[in-house]
Amino acid sequence: MNLNQSYTDYLQHTSVSARPFPAACLEVFLLDQAQDRQHRREVDTLNEFAEVFDWKLTRDYEKALNDGYTLIVSNAARSILWVSHRFLAMTGYTPTEVIGRTPRFLQGPNTDPVRIRQLSLDLELAQNGQRTQPILQRLVNYRKGGTPYLCDIEIDPIWNRQGELTHYIAVEKEV
Repeated sequence: MNLNQSYTDYLQHTSVSARPFPAACLEVFLLDQAQDRQHRREVDTLNEFAEVFDWKLTRDYEKALNDGYTLIVSNAARSILWVSHRFLAMTGYTPTEVIGRTPRFLQGPNTDPVRIRQLSLDLELAQNGQRTQPILQRLVNYRKGGTPYLCDIEIDPIWNRQGELTHYIAVEKEV
């Protein structure tokens, strides 16, 4: 292509085998745009939760989403209210399959009962206001098809501005 030739003219005189690149670039661009919109919707949803439930947040969950973590929001009774889109990729479960359930359904035969007891104790301490720090645990969980996976979990107890524990936000990553 010379400097006086337009890109359209260039494409008309180029072999067909060289043409997929602009289409492939468009696909990559559109995929990137779709991922950006999905990310924005997730951040907006978390912000709406924070406003509706009057949360006093101390962590940047947008950064966690940007960094590739899976987020799970549950109420104080530990029922799942919302999951980020990465939950499907990590577990194989869609949001409609998990809303209203507790995360315990992800546990299975190789999930360490000692770690589960410690996690339950830490959640109870948070419920009673005796634990304000994130709860850290590494568990073997199970995908929808029964395949085990190792998962680092960081559960943040979430209080409203009146000091009441209202929710938990779990930040998870497959190891």
